[in-house]
Amino acid sequence: MLDSYPFWLKTIYEQWSCDRVVMIGDLVDWASISYHPKAPSLKNSEFEFEQAMEQVQTLYKLFPKADWLIGNHDALSERQALDCGLPTLVLKDYAKLWKVDKWTVHPRFADLMIDGIIYRHGDKGRGGFFPALSNALLEFTSVVQGHYHSVGGVMYNANNKAKYFGLQVGCGINISKSAMDYGKKFSKRPVLGCGIVIDGKFPLFEPMEL
Repeated sequence: MLDSYPFWLKTIYEQWSCDRVVMIGDLVDWASISYHPKAPSLKNSEFEFEQAMEQVQTLYKLFPKADWLIGNHDALSERQALDCGLPTLVLKDYAKLWKVDKWTVHPRFADLMIDGIIYRHGDKGRGGFFPALSNALLEFTSVVQGHYHSVGGVMYNANNKAKYFGLQVGCGINISKSAMDYGKKFSKRPVLGCGIVIDGKFPLFEPMEL
């Protein structure tokens, strides 16, 4: 994550007078235990955990109350344990592991409903050109999601009975880090930013200036 990203998020939060925060998922990368090829320059998992903890705690101090939707990267410790045949009962829950006791943590693949809008990480349902809108059409309601680093913005669809939007919230990735090397083969690059929904009716995407 870019060092400036959490503080930029706080600025956006205050500018729009937000009253609720949803961490859309993949708060941590877990590159050292991921299923992607690993860059030789990466440190060990203990070092990565310590660095990730610092970033998570920065977010926690800025946003002491939030909903956290567990993403596929957040869940890597759980996924690796299951691959080894270990029950999840032997693992710390995410709030204790990352010392975010005041956050409400939602399990992987969960849908969080706020004002009739689905908030999800985004690693389920459809992909494609603009996944949030594709999933809104499937769910018959508006969808806010992340997961796709290179997509940010809002798209609408309407019929004679309803209007839905899909909001892709972008990300705060620091692409210069070795943990992101797996994405170098793709032409698309991360879209930095965040999403905002006003009164459950008006979605917008805030791009972050570099």
